[in-house]
Amino acid sequence: MVPRTFLGAFILSSITRVISIIIPKQIYNLKSHPMTVQFLIRLQLLLFAWMAHVRLSKALERYFKDRHIQSSSSSSLKEQYTKISTTQTSKFIANYYLLITASQFHLPYYASRLLPNTFATILVTLSYAAWFNNNPHFTAAYLVFTTAIFRCDILLLLFTIGLTMLIRRELSIKHAFIIGISTGIFSLIVTVPLDSLLWGRLIWPEFEVWWFNTVDNRSSEYGVFPFHWYFSRALPKGMLLTALLVPLAFIRLPESSTTKLQTQKQSTSIQQASRRLGMVDLNLLHFFVPVCGFILIYSFLPHKEIRFIFPAIPMFNVCAAYGMSKLHHMAFSASNQHESMKSKRRNYKLFILRGIYLCGLGSIACTLLGSIIFMNISKENYPGGVALERLRYHLEQETSEKWNTIHVHIDVASAMTGVSLFGQRYISYRYLNREEEVYEGPFHISKSGYEEENSSKGSTEMALFTHLITEQQSVEGYYVIDTIQGHPRLDIRNFRIETQDAIYIQERTGLGTKLTRQYK
Repeated sequence: MVPRTFLGAFILSSITRVISIIIPKQIYNLKSHPMTVQFLIRLQLLLFAWMAHVRLSKALERYFKDRHIQSSSSSSLKEQYTKISTTQTSKFIANYYLLITASQFHLPYYASRLLPNTFATILVTLSYAAWFNNNPHFTAAYLVFTTAIFRCDILLLLFTIGLTMLIRRELSIKHAFIIGISTGIFSLIVTVPLDSLLWGRLIWPEFEVWWFNTVDNRSSEYGVFPFHWYFSRALPKGMLLTALLVPLAFIRLPESSTTKLQTQKQSTSIQQASRRLGMVDLNLLHFFVPVCGFILIYSFLPHKEIRFIFPAIPMFNVCAAYGMSKLHHMAFSASNQHESMKSKRRNYKLFILRGIYLCGLGSIACTLLGSIIFMNISKENYPGGVALERLRYHLEQETSEKWNTIHVHIDVASAMTGVSLFGQRYISYRYLNREEEVYEGPFHISKSGYEEENSSKGSTEMALFTHLITEQQSVEGYYVIDTIQGHPRLDIRNFRIETQDAIYIQERTGLGTKLTRQYK
């Protein structure tokens, strides 16, 4: 088993503990409501993610405003043309970033899930915000902290961004060493004592993860994908049609179209600057290239999952938002300047510009629609959690005198599809019907796992369980009391979500009666 840090869970649970102290038990006792505790913890994580994205959006707005001010005070042709690029962009890019991020599926869907990837994505998003705020020291510190505690693979992003900051002289080698060593020591002081105490041995979790993935090279045991998978499958799936807006961040075509409509009286020098700079927009290039380099280097690892590149998606969304804000400026700024002109040719151009802008909005709308479809499909991916709730209902319908002890066994497939410790405590509490604190009493739950010590039980031990939640349809000595659907698949031809039998709830022969209630 690859260990992970308890730090994220410790922070969230500590906040929840404070909430439970503030709220009187006579009003609402959180200890006896495990599912409420789970909701509060995931809500906290969601709020942290939301605040990180809001902070990045404000940093973007400030960055383009500063670029506009700098170009206004500069006499160079390049900066004068940059002024045209950034005049209106800063007004829209923050809102478009939040809109594009919210329209996608994966970042919002995973924003409240207690995974190291979620904590890492939040911290990396904050590092991007610091970078746009021209604070490279905090950028590097965030990345070092994230690497040491939550995701060792962020080391690759630290390398590409750090190298970029050194090349651009945003950070000196001396300061880079100081930040790396000081933040690294602080991270170890935070993670090693806590995790060693909770894991019961001296441990630095992310070092063991790094050793497992690189030295032992065992991550491929969980499946491999081709080198190009992140670029050809993962990013298009994560961004959907908003990915089409990313290239617009690096070309000047939308701005040059606006400029042609607006700048009949434009100075010859700025027109020369436009021609010299060509079609390339370099405003975000030095931010975007290191993130692409991170994905490129990560592609050499055979085992790939889309959640591994979640920290890169916010920067792609920044570029998409920049492209969309340029479309907005192109469509509306030109029309406002020339609304009194009756030339059919100009009206025709405005019609085309507005149409291009609507296509950009359409890509966001289609992405949102795709996210809704993904969400409905993903709801069927947790038959284990549904099975635990169905078992709770079944036990509530039976009289407790039938069993002295209830012992439920949950296999690997069920444990990986929605069974949580909160759910386990909830079912035991509801069954025992206690009004005070949750108490296991005669209710026990055992789990299987991939590890040898948690492998599936033998036939002798299996006979000790009263109920099974398992992917096996037939187990000797047990009969099926309910079947849960899972393994969803979108039937495009009939436009419906198809499922199949995934998890079975089984009861030991001779105990109780079959569940008669029908679930839809």
